[in-house]
Amino acid sequence: MNEEYTEKHRRLSLEEKFKFSCHKGLSCFNTCCADINIFLTPYDVLRMRRSTGLSSGEFLKRYTIPLLGEEGLPLVVLKMMEDENKSCPFVTQDGCRIYQDRPWSCRMYPVFPVSSKEEEFLIEEKPSCLGFMEHFHGALSDSATIHEVLPFREEKQWTIDEWKKDQGIDIYDKMNESYKEITLHDYFRKGNKLDSGKTRLLYTACYDLNEFRRFLFETRFFDIYDVEKEVIEKIKEDEEELLSFGYRWVRFNLFWEDTLKPKDKALDKLLQAKRQEYLKESM
Repeated sequence: MNEEYTEKHRRLSLEEKFKFSCHKGLSCFNTCCADINIFLTPYDVLRMRRSTGLSSGEFLKRYTIPLLGEEGLPLVVLKMMEDENKSCPFVTQDGCRIYQDRPWSCRMYPVFPVSSKEEEFLIEEKPSCLGFMEHFHGALSDSATIHEVLPFREEKQWTIDEWKKDQGIDIYDKMNESYKEITLHDYFRKGNKLDSGKTRLLYTACYDLNEFRRFLFETRFFDIYDVEKEVIEKIKEDEEELLSFGYRWVRFNLFWEDTLKPKDKALDKLLQAKRQEYLKESM
């Protein structure tokens, strides 16, 4: 992480507490939701897309910008509006219109992990943000309104775990863990990169779930691969199950992992041999 960036932020351990509260009564309400880069995880897109009622393809086209990481990993960024403030397309005067399905980054704000291990966090207590109680105490005698004063009498403090629970982040962490296992896989640590075909495969299976479902059910996929009947039934209706199956498909194709099994014994034998060859080369 950039040193200049970390110097401007206070570090927090898992046990340390911070004070923060954001609500419509603050004069700075919504200002932090503009002109920012929000990288979306597959589960972020799943929840946001479902909230809008759009198909995954329509949502991605309308609200996101596709980028490409150094390893060939697809990156999906929320597209800001083309207004003066570069506002988030989901923010209104009353707040976020998809608040119940807002992304992980928005839920975590104003704290963010230093690394993927999430053992230490950063918090930027901007003077311009009235959500920080420490700043507000110094402003009470100046121009603060009664709506801005009352919340700070509570002196609410949070640990990281308490904040995550309050913001409903647990399910996001659970769903994102499987994706992190892909993006942080040893395959990439050893310098390997995805070609365009594998990049597209990963993007479709993880982000464009409507297209991935069509691929599964409108081809001979289940004639070729031995997939449990209960799993097939679940992924027909449950998008979380579909995304989890997408992760299985990605690991099978990218890393030769034994997450799927072909019905044809000859093909399975060939794949096993290829897998062993790949493992030897990776050692």
